[in-house]
Amino acid sequence: MKEEVYKKIGEKLRELRKQRGFTQEQVAKYLGITQEQLSYYETGAREISVATLQALARLYGCDYNYLLSDDEQLNTQVAINFRADEIADEDLEVIAFANEFVMNLDMMYRMCEEIENE
Repeated sequence: MKEEVYKKIGEKLRELRKQRGFTQEQVAKYLGITQEQLSYYETGAREISVATLQALARLYGCDYNYLLSDDEQLNTQVAINFRADEIADEDLEVIAFANEFVMNLDMMYRMCEEIENE
């Protein structure tokens, strides 16, 4: 059972990384792990910590809960366009911050709309 869950999470992580145009090497450096460890996460071969999942959700600009769920409605994503081949390693932290900021702003707007509609 656990293996199936890790495999599903890994598939989502690999898909999101590729959609964003990041290499495994870039993401591994961002996380402070080896490329091999990231590969294990993406194949579902190893358990992944909550902190690592949160860092990846932040970097990829997606809802953390989407990584853990089969619910596609949680697939809220931030789309920022850039040329990944021109990104320095230190730029990933800025990208993650921007993604997190936009996701939080979107959540605040949705909460305000819900309050107004009550």
